[in-house]
Amino acid sequence: MNVNLEKVTNLLKPFLLRDIIVKTDKKILKRGKLKIFQIKQYHINLTLEYNDAVKSYEIPYPFRVDRHDHGAILNYQLSSFIPKKQICKVKFLDSSSKSKLYDNLVYMLTSADF
Repeated sequence: MNVNLEKVTNLLKPFLLRDIIVKTDKKILKRGKLKIFQIKQYHINLTLEYNDAVKSYEIPYPFRVDRHDHGAILNYQLSSFIPKKQICKVKFLDSSSKSKLYDNLVYMLTSADF
């Protein structure tokens, strides 16, 4: 198994069957009880139950993951994998269809810690 894939899987396992909040620094993206997660090629599919409705939420595979005191941090910042000398060149690329997660940190927290 890929080391990074195993790291992401182990990071998400403690959140199973718990009420979680997925948020950025600016806003809450999703909340609910994490029923199951699936890691596909380039995405993580989270199945959340909220108000008796079960919905799937797909997020891109992060560049880096870290464990935090109260949860997990999914790092989508360009600086986490692009050398500083090249970051300006990347920022000039077309970003008209960019994701709201682009160049952000996403926090996965249990509801009790929020």
